[in-house]
Amino acid sequence: MTRRRAPRILQVVLSLNPGGTERLVVDLVTRLQAEIPMAVCCLDTDGAWAEQVRAVGASVTSLGRQPGFRPALGLAIAGIARRHRATAIHAHHYSPFVYSAMAKLRTPGTRVVFTEHGRVSDAPPSAKRRLANRVLATLPSRVFAVSDDLRQYIVAEGFGREQVEVIYNGISLRPPVTPAARETIRQRLGADSETLVIGTVARLDPVKDLGTLVDAVGRLSQVRSVRLVVVGDGPERATLEQRAAAAGTTSVITWLGHRDDARDWLAGCDAYVNCSISEGVSLTILEAMAAGLPVVATRVGGTPEVVTTDTGLLVPARDMGAIVHAIDALAGDPARRTQFGTAARARVETHFSLDRMIAQYRDIYEEYA
Repeated sequence: MTRRRAPRILQVVLSLNPGGTERLVVDLVTRLQAEIPMAVCCLDTDGAWAEQVRAVGASVTSLGRQPGFRPALGLAIAGIARRHRATAIHAHHYSPFVYSAMAKLRTPGTRVVFTEHGRVSDAPPSAKRRLANRVLATLPSRVFAVSDDLRQYIVAEGFGREQVEVIYNGISLRPPVTPAARETIRQRLGADSETLVIGTVARLDPVKDLGTLVDAVGRLSQVRSVRLVVVGDGPERATLEQRAAAAGTTSVITWLGHRDDARDWLAGCDAYVNCSISEGVSLTILEAMAAGLPVVATRVGGTPEVVTTDTGLLVPARDMGAIVHAIDALAGDPARRTQFGTAARARVETHFSLDRMIAQYRDIYEEYA
């Protein structure tokens, strides 16, 4: 009897710099490497989290992509797939998918799995992609989106309605926040019991629209004791700091930069705010909910599939007044904050665990042994 070979997976991403998609790829590799040999190919650079992947014995190769369309990247991915003896290539985001699909043409026996994690803007579906996808959509064995909203968007860009499935993101759950942990963080922030501490964790990028949140906190600070804690870094940081300085709100905003202990800082918050103009399923919203925080978030992408009426408040994107109103409503109602936070934690436990997500992808990888 012929022994069935084990699956071997090549993950293809832009990089392993800190971000939601990258966190999920690291989780997939570190959790499954012992049973399913993994390798990672980064189109751009290795990134800060590459060492976590190498630490479990998975290789990381970066291709140093230059601007423009580079067909040679498909050949490079095919070469990495052959060296890894990959049974499947798992591409995350559209550009990695395009080059992975090209690699499949050079390695016909290798399957391609494509997961789309989000959009870089709230622009309508691309006509250019619709045209390209007439061919590209025929190449992957499985296609996934991280939310139903994103699934519909991918379909509008030329993938088959029955072709695209949904696998929601998941996070590893920590024990509930303790009063001692909350007090420790608030002391480090210099926040007394009367101060409403608002948290946000994000790459400081235009799609996150943090300028609107900075303005909203400036408006609130005129009538309430508030502090905004921003965890994350990115190309917009200097611009955002200048915007806060111009509004006179520097004293009520704490910029922590990138932190590996980002989840710890949520313990000291009273509410969490996400102002993105586009989202797949935000891991940072899930982390905030798991920390028992009520959420104020923009009604975009997959966020309404996560934040329900019993866990937080949804507002229109780019609407500073609506954000101010929602935060102010929570500020004046501690009991409602507690009620939302308790329900938020329970929702993550039930629907958005990392174990559930890992198990779903493991089953898919096993199909291609």
